[in-house]
Amino acid sequence: MEPIDPTPAALLGLLPEWELALRAENKTPGTIEAYVSGTRRYLDWCAAADAAPMLRTSLQTWMADLLEAGSAPGTVLARKQSVKRFADWLLATGHLPGHPFVGVKGPAQRRPIVLPLSDDELRALIATCTHPVHRPDEKLHHRRDEALIRLMLETGIRAGEVVALDLADLDLDIHRITIRRGKGGGLRTIPVGVTTIAAIRRYLPERDQHPAADGPRLWLGERGATFGYDGLNQALRRRARHAGITGFHLHRLRHTAAHRWLAAGGSESGLMAVAGWSRTDMLVRYTRATAAERAAAEALRLDLGNL
Repeated sequence: MEPIDPTPAALLGLLPEWELALRAENKTPGTIEAYVSGTRRYLDWCAAADAAPMLRTSLQTWMADLLEAGSAPGTVLARKQSVKRFADWLLATGHLPGHPFVGVKGPAQRRPIVLPLSDDELRALIATCTHPVHRPDEKLHHRRDEALIRLMLETGIRAGEVVALDLADLDLDIHRITIRRGKGGGLRTIPVGVTTIAAIRRYLPERDQHPAADGPRLWLGERGATFGYDGLNQALRRRARHAGITGFHLHRLRHTAAHRWLAAGGSESGLMAVAGWSRTDMLVRYTRATAAERAAAEALRLDLGNL
């Protein structure tokens, strides 16, 4: 294939072809959207700034502009990665004679320590569902939210994975849930305990009364069949406010699940399998806030000074 004239307009014209290639690679819809939208932003910026897109100085200038405008380093890194993935594809398909972004680094990230929720906070969060303080006439939402909270704090399932669950993904009799839309397109089966299964079973009869009950999705919202990330975020943030929990965000449930697994004596390999991690650095990232606490408890149990 002949190399293309690397102008913003010409490269924008190749985005549909790249999107098709990503779909053929079985990338998740969220990943495809992130890659394509991030690259489109960059190409639009290049057109406005009269910058050549396939120059490392153009990409570095764009990243610097984003940081100066207040974008978080993590956001800038993700957008840089999108552009690099596009350049990878351009090179692989013969549109570029060489890779322009080899060695271009993203901004340094200083990841904040995320503290897990305490057992008291978790009980308070669940209590807003079992003893409703928010619109107590809507039993479906209380049952749904309790099942969601218990599932997320027990398994560490990602927010995107939990909202993508279908009824067909449940096998409650053997206490298993299949994650078909995992990060990176992966599929895995996770075990679920008795208490969480009971919460899901209490939700299902309420779901059966919903106007959209014939649809495939497990979780249903207030005004229709869809209950996506935004609905989950709003529902659980509302619960957290009623429970008196400050600084709540969805990701704290995943951190909490990881901490509770290890604190209870669960293995690192088991946690990685359930949480869907393939790299140990993710395990460290999600559990570092309480690593010293767990190490102290383990040291007391081992009592290695007792000779």
